[in-house]
Amino acid sequence: MLTLDIEDNYIKMMVVRGRQVDAAATLPLEPGLIHDGVIIEPGTVGRRINELMTAQGISERKVVVSISGIHAIYRVVLVPKLSRNLLEEAARREMERVMPVPLNELYTSWQAISTSDIDTVICLVGMPRNTVDAMLETLRQAGLQPEALEVRPLALARVADEGTAIVINAQSAGFDLTLMVDGIPELLRSLPFPADATSSDDKVAEVKEELERTLTYYNSGHKGSEITQGVAAFVSGELGEILAPTLEHRVKPLPQLLSYADGLNTSEYVANIGLALRQAPANINPARVALNVTPETYLPKPFPVMQLVSWSFIVVAIAVLLLFGISTVQSYNHNIQLGQQIASIQSLVENRRGTATAVQDLQTQIQAANQAVATFKQPLDAAKAQRAKVNGDLSTITSLAPLIVNIGSITYGTGGITVTGLAPDDTVIVDYVRALRNSGRFSQVLISNMLEVEFNNWSFALIVK
Repeated sequence: MLTLDIEDNYIKMMVVRGRQVDAAATLPLEPGLIHDGVIIEPGTVGRRINELMTAQGISERKVVVSISGIHAIYRVVLVPKLSRNLLEEAARREMERVMPVPLNELYTSWQAISTSDIDTVICLVGMPRNTVDAMLETLRQAGLQPEALEVRPLALARVADEGTAIVINAQSAGFDLTLMVDGIPELLRSLPFPADATSSDDKVAEVKEELERTLTYYNSGHKGSEITQGVAAFVSGELGEILAPTLEHRVKPLPQLLSYADGLNTSEYVANIGLALRQAPANINPARVALNVTPETYLPKPFPVMQLVSWSFIVVAIAVLLLFGISTVQSYNHNIQLGQQIASIQSLVENRRGTATAVQDLQTQIQAANQAVATFKQPLDAAKAQRAKVNGDLSTITSLAPLIVNIGSITYGTGGITVTGLAPDDTVIVDYVRALRNSGRFSQVLISNMLEVEFNNWSFALIVK
């Protein structure tokens, strides 16, 4: 497997066979070819990739590539356990709801992960089209065929050997931060360093500030299951040795998940290692997300087995038809004679006495059957209309709920729909009620109960009519 990690100021390449690293090499890039993760000069970068491959004697054409997470949009949503076809619809609706830009400006992908008998987590990724198109054009210029494009912080999650961990890759131009809980990356951060952060100390301070901001955001919505200082932190990159001693978390060395020569600096090639572990079993690393952001139109087309089988069937069918062709022609005249005899018999039947009476009886029976159908049509139509209303109500109630609101139950009764749940504060509940009212679907939305059961944890009950 050929893996490629492309950043603003370097190209890093690694060849892995099985779990053995065969080759690893780095090539610096001139300033201006790539800016904030977007390739500005695909032709030049493509030539640099070829130069590096030629220098290392690498002939692989299929490649797994990391793509910068600076402009990526990543969200994690929780939905009830659904069948595959319903999951696709749920993912599409959640994508429309949580993505801050129109979907026609993004390449989107998703992965569903079953977390219990009743819940499923859907991980959603939206990538700006210009970022992905520039990367694919670069690979085309280099004569490479992408097997997968993966957002770099998602690839980094695989270098941790604990299911709940913090993974930081701090390079000279920017850094990636991944917060993983129970094998699922919950939050991703990829940021370039500001222009005024010139020293290593300034850059380390930027990373620590963003880490603190990310943990505060996560912990505010997960009371009782906060990320504490006891959670392992895996640190890599050019600034890794400076950053690691300043962290208050339990810093662990990178585990050896691949076999390689003693001289290989795994901290330098950590993104390549994560890419190489995409197909690794769960006992090697606990990360459960492997999202390929390559647009479907760019993916390799599978071998058309069904088309080949279809053509084979057609050839066999033609041969069979030829074998029976002669007997068919011989039977043609005989069939014409049988048709004439059948027409004569039908004429005799139609002229028999009592035919008209039989037809009238049959018409009477048909009319009675139509009346019976009409009797049941109205209640069936009413039932269908009621089901459509219920489905619409449920869709509106769940889709308008903010991500930080946990819907506990939705109950239908004679007095309307009762919705219960939990929210971090009362303003979120009021905003949710306002959204339901503004939807135009309900005549009344009332708060029947709202109580702060503990700090930043409000229970509520709504009556929706």
